[in-house]
Amino acid sequence: MRIYFRTVLMNIKSQLEYRKAFLISFFGSFLVTFLLIFSIYFLFREFEQVGEWNFYHIAFIFGIVYLSFSLAEMLLRGLDHFEDTIRKGEFDRLLTRPQNLLIQATSLEFELSKLGRTIQSVIIIAIALINIDINWSIYKILVFLIINIGCFIIILGIFILKAAFCFWTVDGIEFMNILSEGGKKVAQYPINIYEKWFRLVFTIIIPFGLVNYYPILYLFGKTDKWYLGLTPIGTIVFLIGCIYIWSLGVKHYESTGS
Repeated sequence: MRIYFRTVLMNIKSQLEYRKAFLISFFGSFLVTFLLIFSIYFLFREFEQVGEWNFYHIAFIFGIVYLSFSLAEMLLRGLDHFEDTIRKGEFDRLLTRPQNLLIQATSLEFELSKLGRTIQSVIIIAIALINIDINWSIYKILVFLIINIGCFIIILGIFILKAAFCFWTVDGIEFMNILSEGGKKVAQYPINIYEKWFRLVFTIIIPFGLVNYYPILYLFGKTDKWYLGLTPIGTIVFLIGCIYIWSLGVKHYESTGS
């Protein structure tokens, strides 16, 4: 991981050389997510509740999902733009280094301006928690932490999967953008509001349901089934599968000749 942090530090220093551009991008990303949460707020002003969920419940889920995505877009930018690495032949250079390829690919880019969206997501989560009556305990604090970790693991897996497909397609496939951006939109609402087949897809295949529904039922006191608080641990299986597909892609890789 030392090589990752050194590379990230160099990226941060280079971005801070253009401070005005950085500040504009920082505040831009900070404000954009507020506009999104305002759209949800006005929706709930009209309908008050969606099933058993009120605005602050949805705001909490929204904050969790956007916090993980903003962290991923900041920390994993190299995977998000991996098609450029393949197209330009830069992956050949990574192969010559005695370091983990996945970590090297991840550290190629670091988008510090996404810190604005990260801070904004934390603010939304804090406001939601203040307005939700939760009977806190040590176990529920643990559940809250693993919800955040589990959500980030899913998004890490999606980014790895998106990068892995570039080994076969070079330019990547639009489906993966649908999966990442579409998954973000789907995951900001509890999955029980969707059709059964849709819930199965986003619980078994792309397991957002393991972080944005089942553990939250327990956290909000909507069920006393304590074991539902541990469902985010299941996201590790998804991550392992994504890393396996990445390893297959590396074996399949043939230089573009750039």
